[in-house]
Amino acid sequence: MNAILPKKTLRKLKTYRPAVTENKDKDVIRLSVNEGALGPSPLATQAIEEWSTKKHFFHRYPDQIDQNLIEAISNRYNLQKQNIVLGNGSDDLIQLICNAFLDSDDEAIHTEFGFLVFPQSIKIAGGKAVCAEDKNYTVSIHKILEKITHKTKLIFLANPNNPTGTMVNSNEINALIKSLRSDIILVIDAAYAEYVENDLYIDGTSLVEKYNNVIMLRTFSKLHGLASLRLGWAYCPLLISNLLKSIRPAFSVNALASFAGTASIQDIEFQKKSFLHNKKLRNWTFQQLSQVEIDFIPSVANFFLINLKSEKRAEGLLKYLEDRKIYVRGMQPYNLNSFLRVSIGTEFEMKKFLKNTIDFSRKFISD
Repeated sequence: MNAILPKKTLRKLKTYRPAVTENKDKDVIRLSVNEGALGPSPLATQAIEEWSTKKHFFHRYPDQIDQNLIEAISNRYNLQKQNIVLGNGSDDLIQLICNAFLDSDDEAIHTEFGFLVFPQSIKIAGGKAVCAEDKNYTVSIHKILEKITHKTKLIFLANPNNPTGTMVNSNEINALIKSLRSDIILVIDAAYAEYVENDLYIDGTSLVEKYNNVIMLRTFSKLHGLASLRLGWAYCPLLISNLLKSIRPAFSVNALASFAGTASIQDIEFQKKSFLHNKKLRNWTFQQLSQVEIDFIPSVANFFLINLKSEKRAEGLLKYLEDRKIYVRGMQPYNLNSFLRVSIGTEFEMKKFLKNTIDFSRKFISD
């Protein structure tokens, strides 16, 4: 009897699943999935509450393309409306891009310590995922260029990178795009762009307007605090945006997400507040870790990596924190076995994390 088998690229696929802990207990501190520390903006919350009263809309399909949200994004960042593509989170758009451009013999490059959704989406689309090594936990443009072959169709680059929190500057990204063939598409995932304060950082929008082979991705899950609603967007050259719109599912963005996103992106005061909150607590946390000589990788995003120097110690701290209802992220799926990733939370949450991490260090590492 012939067996029913998936396509070859899926037979050994390691499925990516975020380490999301159910937050049913109000005492749980969840610093594991890089959610916005302050939650949704007041305008978004107000919009959600208003929407909940519109029960006569619940049985209606949402608009296939929500022009209100597209116009709000366009106005916020001074972008061309026709070049914006909405998605059910940026993960949805990553898969859509792979489905659109990868045939069975095509290659797509991702980075060594990059977002695990990249290789998964490449393989689901039927392409070959090619890994470019990082240097000092930072994306290496040189290594990416070394991996390019005549089969290369896509390059995925998270900037800032997840999970390392490091970034590549505008000079490096410009050098990369100028070195690419015109038929290779560079996909810049700028999910954490709103947290960056660096004059040499670019999110990719200017490159989209200059080149025909650049796509930039953004999300409402991080600074906007709308992770549960699943909402992301892409900014693309017109030919690419028209293609993605033509193949995406008709109702991939639900009405509530669109309504809340439209309100959130206009709440500039809240965005500034969230940025300053993250900057203050990130810098304070780094200062505290330095004083007790706990190694970490400096991050420009809303999370960071700490290095326990051994997998056993990392597992020990992970369990020690979990026993105290503090959840951070183990890095074994990224082959960073001695590291843990920690999201920036509220001031109370970061103090609890630091106290318990320092206690663990003194009890079990110093001995």
